[in-house]
Amino acid sequence: MKHHIAVIASALLFATGAMAHDIRATPSDAALDALVRSAIEQTPELKSARATLDAARHRIEPARTPADPSLTTTYQNDGRGFSLGNAEGSFIGLMLSQALPWPGKLSLNGKVAESEAREIESGVLPRAALTIEARVRNAWYDLVLARALDRVIDDRRETAAQIEQTTRDRYAAGLAVQQDVLRAQVELARIDELKAAQRASIANQLSELNHLLGQPQGTPIETSSELPEIATLVEDHDFVASALQRSPELAAAKQSIETGRLRVGVAKKNFYPDFVVSGGSMFRGNYAMGPMWQVGVGVSIPLWLGKRQENLLAEAEARVVAQTADADAVARDLEMRTHERLAQLEAANDVAVLYRDRIIALDELSLESALASYRSGKVPFVTVFEAVNTLYADRATYLERLATAAKWRVAIDEASLEASATGGMEMR
Repeated sequence: MKHHIAVIASALLFATGAMAHDIRATPSDAALDALVRSAIEQTPELKSARATLDAARHRIEPARTPADPSLTTTYQNDGRGFSLGNAEGSFIGLMLSQALPWPGKLSLNGKVAESEAREIESGVLPRAALTIEARVRNAWYDLVLARALDRVIDDRRETAAQIEQTTRDRYAAGLAVQQDVLRAQVELARIDELKAAQRASIANQLSELNHLLGQPQGTPIETSSELPEIATLVEDHDFVASALQRSPELAAAKQSIETGRLRVGVAKKNFYPDFVVSGGSMFRGNYAMGPMWQVGVGVSIPLWLGKRQENLLAEAEARVVAQTADADAVARDLEMRTHERLAQLEAANDVAVLYRDRIIALDELSLESALASYRSGKVPFVTVFEAVNTLYADRATYLERLATAAKWRVAIDEASLEASATGGMEMR
């Protein structure tokens, strides 16, 4: 079982690259890919899906196997007293009967069961794998983000400590008031509070990732130090076609159409009669004429064609129409979701570029200006810390946008019909 799941994991992660339209939006990361494989092998959801598939496969052989024969024992008496062996009409009989459907019915029933198993194989199983992959990748990015924000807090504290030292030096020289020193020390204490909260956030993210990987809580996990770089998706790559090809829901919907067509064939076979063959032997005791034997052939009469068979056929044909429409709806919904995710990714990238190239650069200039003006006595001390808080809040926002962009890439590859919810942690 574990070997089968490992094969599925590897196929989902890497074999898709050989398909004509299957391209991935998420950047390659060897460590993360290894964790995804491990999670897919361990996840109970995939084991459950595999067991469901095994159950469906075990329904195939029974579907194409005739019903069990029936064995009947009878005793016939002739007269009021016990007459076995004394009367011609007395006997003990053993009769064996076997129902035989019209030729082709059992074969079609087996094909229906096979198609239903393929629906699970192409739908439930890969969806479980894609879902756990997305959860692991998102948890990974959350952990990378949490650790990156922790480093931002360290940088912020270092800057705040330098500013606090500046205020004490100016206060000692009579160039600042004691209130400036106290305010700087309060800011340091608040940053320590942020640091404690961020440690808890890192622990929570690590716990979530260990849970997904099936590892003991507290198991250390090394991650990249940086979130994925801003990168625009290649325009000539058709991510919509890739999502349609990867979608388990669409694959299962298309397979359900084939299942429906086979059921139409079964419904058409129901217009023909079924048969029953039987044979038996009757023992007459000591009667001089010896035992009797009997054979027979029975046939069902499709008497209620207008009420039963025609309605069953119409139902099967209507289901094919519905399944075809459902497959079209799945394709349309997935196309819409993919376009939404591509737009959200582009927006997240644009905002990240804005913060990286303009906002953070202006924040740094604003802080330098505020410090210079404070040293010259042109602005109050509060202006300095407003500039500090703005700079590091914007640095945190930039990291959150990078994480958000990474998650939109994961959502594109997950190819889910559900609306994607992404978001970063905020540091204030």
